[in-house]
Amino acid sequence: VLIGKGNLEMEGQKHLKSRMKGLKGSFSLPLVFNSRLAPDPSLVVYAIFPNGGVIADKIQFSVEMCFDNQVSLGFSPSQQLPGADVDLQLRAAPGSLCAVRAVDESVLLLRPESELSNSSVYGMFPFWYNHYPYQVAEYDECPGFDGWNVPQPLIQPVLEERWNNRLVMWRPWISEKTDLFSLFQNMGLKILSNAKIKRPIDCSHQNLRYSHTMAAVNEVRPMAFKPAPFQPVQPEESQVRQYFPETWLWDLFPVGYSGEESVHITLPDTITTWKAMTFCTSQSKGFGLSPTVGVTAFKPFFVDLTLPYSVVRGESFRLTATIFNYLKKCIRVQTNLAKSEEYRVETQTDTRASTCLCADEAKSYHWNITAVKLGHVNFTISTKILNSNELCGGQKAFVPLKGGSDTLIKPVLVKPEGVLVEKTHSSLLCPKGKVASESISLEVPVDVVPDSARAYVAVLGDIMGTALQNLDNLVQMPMGCGEQNMVLFAPIIYVLQYLEKTELLTEEIWSRAVGFLKLGYQRELMYKHSNGSYSAFGEQDGNGNTWLTAFVTKCFGQARQFIFIDDKNIQDALEWMAGNQLSSGCYDNVGKLLQTSMKGGVDDEVSLTAYITAALLEMGKTTDDPMVSQGLQCVKSSVSSTTNLYTQALLAYTFSLAGNMNIRNILLKKLDQQAIVSGESIHWSQKPAPTSDTSPWSQPEAVDVELTAYVLLTLLSKDDLTQKELGKATSIVAWLTKQQNAYGGFSSTQDTVVALQALAKYAATAYVPSEQVNLAVKSAQNFQHTFNVQAANRLVFQQEMLPHIPGVYTLEASGKGCIYAQTVLRYNILPPKSLEAFSLSVKTTGSQCKQHTSLGSLVLTIQTSYVGSRSSSNMAIVEVKMLSGFSPVEGTNQLLLQQPLVKKVESEIDTLNIYLEELGKETQTYTFTISQSVLVTNLQPATIKVYDYYLPDEQATIQYSDSCE
Repeated sequence: VLIGKGNLEMEGQKHLKSRMKGLKGSFSLPLVFNSRLAPDPSLVVYAIFPNGGVIADKIQFSVEMCFDNQVSLGFSPSQQLPGADVDLQLRAAPGSLCAVRAVDESVLLLRPESELSNSSVYGMFPFWYNHYPYQVAEYDECPGFDGWNVPQPLIQPVLEERWNNRLVMWRPWISEKTDLFSLFQNMGLKILSNAKIKRPIDCSHQNLRYSHTMAAVNEVRPMAFKPAPFQPVQPEESQVRQYFPETWLWDLFPVGYSGEESVHITLPDTITTWKAMTFCTSQSKGFGLSPTVGVTAFKPFFVDLTLPYSVVRGESFRLTATIFNYLKKCIRVQTNLAKSEEYRVETQTDTRASTCLCADEAKSYHWNITAVKLGHVNFTISTKILNSNELCGGQKAFVPLKGGSDTLIKPVLVKPEGVLVEKTHSSLLCPKGKVASESISLEVPVDVVPDSARAYVAVLGDIMGTALQNLDNLVQMPMGCGEQNMVLFAPIIYVLQYLEKTELLTEEIWSRAVGFLKLGYQRELMYKHSNGSYSAFGEQDGNGNTWLTAFVTKCFGQARQFIFIDDKNIQDALEWMAGNQLSSGCYDNVGKLLQTSMKGGVDDEVSLTAYITAALLEMGKTTDDPMVSQGLQCVKSSVSSTTNLYTQALLAYTFSLAGNMNIRNILLKKLDQQAIVSGESIHWSQKPAPTSDTSPWSQPEAVDVELTAYVLLTLLSKDDLTQKELGKATSIVAWLTKQQNAYGGFSSTQDTVVALQALAKYAATAYVPSEQVNLAVKSAQNFQHTFNVQAANRLVFQQEMLPHIPGVYTLEASGKGCIYAQTVLRYNILPPKSLEAFSLSVKTTGSQCKQHTSLGSLVLTIQTSYVGSRSSSNMAIVEVKMLSGFSPVEGTNQLLLQQPLVKKVESEIDTLNIYLEELGKETQTYTFTISQSVLVTNLQPATIKVYDYYLPDEQATIQYSDSCE
């Protein structure tokens, strides 16, 4: 019997004639090893004697881990100048499709474990060794003892604290002596035979000293075979140059029937070694993987720049240009930094004179730069080899035939001082045979940071268009927990459903949206508990969260029509929720409830149960389902007594889904009495704003958006809408669209999810898209621009910058249909001194102040607490912006995670986000160190902000700076 990868690959028998002198004999067996047998096939030979006896032996081979599809990858030439052309040469089985990846070698240095290899691919196919899977395992019993007579496999008992060290224990009925049964078992080979291959069991008992060590030694459990991964190959060291990606190639290439393919490609401008590999698949030969190969982009003479990622306007930093000479001879060079009105230069090194640079030498030039213009500022550095009669290294300087100059362009982001303010005004304009117009005044406060104001108008022919453009960026907030991740997941489902229904779904949109869905699904599984529930931070929370588990389960159920969702993930969650449904039909609130709008006295249980019941109905459950019917029974008794607007809206939607139109209409009548009507828009609010507030800019409470969206969903859940109901829905949409941010989302996560679900349902039901609408944007300062929107480009994002701020602009729409326009105004102000919901202070201490000639570090001590109207906040985020040139020291994330209430820490390019479970009245202190990686002087202050994630208006902001400045 020949076994490979746990499969029976070959079997046969051989009859040997017995000799006169005992049962002895020999024979040869030809074997052909292929990829089906790799990596370590085993050969078992056994013989059965006439008297029923059996003997057996085995041998294990080591086979190279190769594939039938022989794949190779190469570049010609293997070394070339940056930005030059090379040929990518592929060889694989005819008709293969190859996925090629090429990245900067520095990427693999940081994450070598992510490299594909033959061993890692073979390791994806585990099989049983040393023991049978429990489904087919065999365990014997001793007569007269039922203690081990159980259907599951036997394992060592768990050591509990109440046990003493010395115990009399019955031993499992598994023989410890070698026999043929053990040999076959270790091979993963199941034998059905009446031959004597198994030793009798030992039913004795004895005193055992049980310890953790014994448990580890004696434990017999199934083990999956996974070959140890090979160590990755250690990478070697790695015209105008301005293209410096980390990933160069990430593409598919078909291989023709010749089995070879050559592709003409261009190297990026980075001086490095690009590490490339490919895997290919074909119908005839299957999978194949190439070794990793490199192509080097190199110049023997080049310049490199050292500069920060970003600075604040007015700050000064040191720009360093280093010239490298890898030629074998001395050269004379001259280096120049291009002049620009976007920055001021104080030269520290005289670059007008030439300098001598011999073989394998480098020379650095330094400039003190002060940024004066906002935005991305390009720095252009040029160096060239001079043809000079001056001696260099005792002889005339060498001048190469090519590659005698190098120009490098790199940007620095110059940010305005203060904090960003972003305002959005959305307009739904439907001409209806006459011009529909709206006037918008772009005004900035007196304390605006100079030159920081900018504005634009964007136009689409679809109210879902802006969200469609920003599926991965709907909310401008951190996305590091289980509930926040779902804002990347849930809206995509509703957008896809809408596009399918309106037949607007293209292959490009499908591919992009499904990619985000798959990513969101995989991320969400990180927050799953072993019992099937979900919580904000997964297992570290201790308990699952009832509300979040229902939310995730609903979304997974709805996403099944677009991507593969393992049904076990849904069933596990449903079983966990069913286990937390009380006898009354209501659900027990397990875990910390993230949704603030569901908090508050008796409405907690009702709101939660209504939400879960609606979620079950949305994912396809019927009213006959026990969880649904009992949930409806729970909330039915609260219909007449509840006075909370949010709960009323949620109950109305739940009973609409359940088909109980009587209760739906009762609740809608109650809600109508509390509706806020303003012009042609309708909405609802838990805390109605003063009527004097007539600001054209969106500034909604997240709960009001969600509440209003639930009313819209309730209206649209009826099959045949009357003209009056359709008009009411349109008025609600007019208000909701005005609350959207510039990215198509809203102020937080749940309001974004529910509002986009409602808008998608409205758009699919009642929205009248543009047949042909012209939108003219005009200002009193003679600015004019016209947008043309029609059916063919209704999803195309059209945008035009507005040059005059402050200024008054008029939007005039003419034609047939409706268009959606957004005016976005952004500017910076210094942190305002206003009534705040959080107390926030910071203390900075650092190393001894020096003359700005060396890099330093700062210790930040942040103290914060909640001082708002509630007993504590919801999940809070402490957002620490870095001083220019600074970043957290290594180990900061791990240090902060050990401090009270910290659930997660995320580091971005210039921001550190600290997630706090909540903040109460007690002051919390967080201390960490930031260090300088690029020397920047005249440092401008950076900001620290703490805010309630679910009520972003509750916040506090302060500034901090280097005490040495």
